[in-house]
Amino acid sequence: MALTVETGAGIDGASSFITVAEFDAVQADYFPSPINGTQAEKESALRRAWLAMKVMGWSKSFPSFGGTIPADVKVAQGILARAELASPESLQPNITPGQQKILTQVGEIGWTPTGQGGIDAQRSVVTMALDLLKPYLHGNGQTRYLIRA
Repeated sequence: MALTVETGAGIDGASSFITVAEFDAVQADYFPSPINGTQAEKESALRRAWLAMKVMGWSKSFPSFGGTIPADVKVAQGILARAELASPESLQPNITPGQQKILTQVGEIGWTPTGQGGIDAQRSVVTMALDLLKPYLHGNGQTRYLIRA
């Protein structure tokens, strides 16, 4: 199924801000080595990047942005899609929520939790894309996710 690209007109069923050709241009412009894939793999990566972007706390009217899609939003989707193409499902992992931990005691084994627990600790963070999106997100650009039991 072909991508349906949002142009700023509020297109029903949109699944991307950019085409595969635009995605290839983002890779060429921002990265020394593009991640290769088939047309279908690139379209899937763009759809998954779109889904990751949909759950962000937008302060402006997503997805049409009042008629003009900002260039930074398009580039950010390309960056997120590149991460997805390199490591499928990294932006939306299937996980069992839990904490990361390190071994801190030998003999009687002891573990110490490190970092944040739960789903947010398991998600891939693509800072290059999130930095571009900060002006369009509520607060400081951090995204909060629903945890469903």
